[in-house]
Amino acid sequence: MTENTRAARRERLDIAAQLRWVIYARKSGPGDKSPADQEKAGRRDIESIGGVVVEVFKDNLSASRYRRVQERKGFVAMRKFIQAGHADGLWTFAHNRGHRDLDDYVHLRRMCIESRIPWRYSGRTYELWRAVDRRAANADAVRAEEQSDDISEAVKRGIDEAVTAGEPHGKVLKGYRIVRDPNSGKPIRREPIPEQAAVIREAARRVLPPRLEKLQRVSRDLTPAWEKAGGKGAFDLKALRKILTNPSYAGLRTHKGQVVRVGTWEGILTVDEHERLVALLDDPSRRTHRGNEPVHLVSYIATCTQCKEVVHGRTPTRSRRGYPFYTCEAGCVGRGIAKVDAHVEEVLLRLLEHPDTMAKLMAEDAEGKASVDEQLAHIERLRNNIRVFVKQAARTGLTAAEVDEYVSEVKTQIREAEERMKASIGDPVLAGIVGPDVRRAWAGYDMVQKRDVIRRAMKIEIRPVEHRGRYSEVGVEIYPLRGLAAVPMEIN
Repeated sequence: MTENTRAARRERLDIAAQLRWVIYARKSGPGDKSPADQEKAGRRDIESIGGVVVEVFKDNLSASRYRRVQERKGFVAMRKFIQAGHADGLWTFAHNRGHRDLDDYVHLRRMCIESRIPWRYSGRTYELWRAVDRRAANADAVRAEEQSDDISEAVKRGIDEAVTAGEPHGKVLKGYRIVRDPNSGKPIRREPIPEQAAVIREAARRVLPPRLEKLQRVSRDLTPAWEKAGGKGAFDLKALRKILTNPSYAGLRTHKGQVVRVGTWEGILTVDEHERLVALLDDPSRRTHRGNEPVHLVSYIATCTQCKEVVHGRTPTRSRRGYPFYTCEAGCVGRGIAKVDAHVEEVLLRLLEHPDTMAKLMAEDAEGKASVDEQLAHIERLRNNIRVFVKQAARTGLTAAEVDEYVSEVKTQIREAEERMKASIGDPVLAGIVGPDVRRAWAGYDMVQKRDVIRRAMKIEIRPVEHRGRYSEVGVEIYPLRGLAAVPMEIN
């Protein structure tokens, strides 16, 4: 080392001893030092050159080029702090802790040059207004972006390969654990945790027909069992709904929110259970009730034949004698609630216990199961066709436009198959209650559950009658829906 070099180094150390340093720490991914560890390393390094740390900024997230800089609050705050003149130097653990994109680096470099502040990383201080330091930092920036590209491509390839093989990817689901190789420690597979899987299966059993229990009640009852089984995280209504409607719990591999094939892991629920749960819990007519519990069987379900508006229950005032009745807002009709409810209930139960109803709904259910399996297999074939076509495109000399046209057409077919799969699923509520024991099951339902069954099973209209009174006609017209419409029996 020449005397001039030694003198320049001493000069830099003397200057560094007078500087106020800012530490910026960021965790990029698994295996990286945490922001806290980076801060410790920074304080030791700055202390070794005689500097003082005046502020620390942290971001516990990736700074990949696909993430906006504005989302990194610590980075933005650090830049404003320096530009305001509150610091004389910037320290990061490594070059790519400050950025992993060349555009991002250019802004950082301009800030250091315009503010005349040195940037220290990897044990060396760079004064970017000097050409030699700027060239070295530029080379590091190019290498950092190349490394980012390599990591992104590797991650994408890993995801694509996992999708093709049907292997799990991402965060381990509640109720599952990773089985590792005893020698290498590498993950082999994911399997259900028996005690936790039993709680999830019990929840599904209670939510599905014939019990049709509310999610809130099921989650409240089973939370102690979930905690006893060592379950991690909440088991509240929101978490339970997410579990019961997640295809992965039926052993189905998804990609970007769509089922692409059967997975390689054991499902806690069957595909049939999953499809019935989705049909039940995602039904628009099944909404969380906010307010008082309903007290009448068909209020806001039945409609008036005259004005086509829904009817609601009304109780006579003290000054007027009478009994509770259904009426529309315009007052076109008025029928006794007790008489209407009894009639609707009896017609419904007779329909549901009729042998033809059971045969019809069971046939629909069987057809739906077969159709779901067929559509899943068809979707997997279409996705495989895309992969094969894209691989062969280079050898056949097809243009990018031709490849894009083919892929777009096949993706349209995939979306159509997914819609057919959804449409093939029968009504799980009606299929679960139909049969000779319907009256016993019905007696155990609360008002919300009964109204849900009625809403799915029939359309109800209330019409005016010529004579009113205890022995007048009911004045109710019932139109069965779904498979019930084919049952040959007198119902009105």
